[in-house]
Amino acid sequence: MKLTKYIGLSILSGALILAAGVSCFAKNSNSVTFSHDVVVNGTTLPAGHYSIHWNGQSPEATVVFSHRRKIVLSTEGTLVTRKNSYRNLAQAAPEMAPQATNLYDSGEVVYDTAQDGTRSLVEIRLADSNKVLVFSK
Repeated sequence: MKLTKYIGLSILSGALILAAGVSCFAKNSNSVTFSHDVVVNGTTLPAGHYSIHWNGQSPEATVVFSHRRKIVLSTEGTLVTRKNSYRNLAQAAPEMAPQATNLYDSGEVVYDTAQDGTRSLVEIRLADSNKVLVFSK
């Protein structure tokens, strides 16, 4: 009887710890779709859909880009808190969404385009948040 009670309590405790960990991790993740190849801190990522994860709430962040559950890039970025939050334009004004080429499910992607057409990722503005991931040029 005591063993069954101990195992049940252990399983419940483990489930609560796992749920808390997943909840914390979910706040530090999002997804982004690049319609063009993009350079992130010197590494080119092909156009496509990526999951992004970053560590903690400190300004210096290690940002991990995953494609089809495989890590394709781990790089440094800065997590910046801005005064205003960014709203997903596709939700706020659906009639404008087809005209907005840099707006995605996760918010807005800001590029710097070189003369040769290469796009470098400057920042990812997270939708419905005042958090922005900023990358060096």
